[in-house]
Amino acid sequence: MLAAHTCAQARHSADLEILARLCGQSRHQTEELLDRLVAARTLTAWHHHRETGEVVWHLPWPQLPATPRAPARPRPGRPR
Repeated sequence: MLAAHTCAQARHSADLEILARLCGQSRHQTEELLDRLVAARTLTAWHHHRETGEVVWHLPWPQLPATPRAPARPRPGRPR
């Protein structure tokens, strides 16, 4: 459900009550889920702004795919 509320910005947010309802969970269960996602490093952090009811989360920076190295070329040398 977080993916539906995630955009290209660094900061992602949604109303906690709405997010919990859409996930079919209580607020408490949703907060526990966010904690587990941080522990699994799917999220780097999250915070609930109690004044607004908004929950904000941060995704880790995308990892660049590893590029395979070209095989080493033999150096030309003097014939033996």
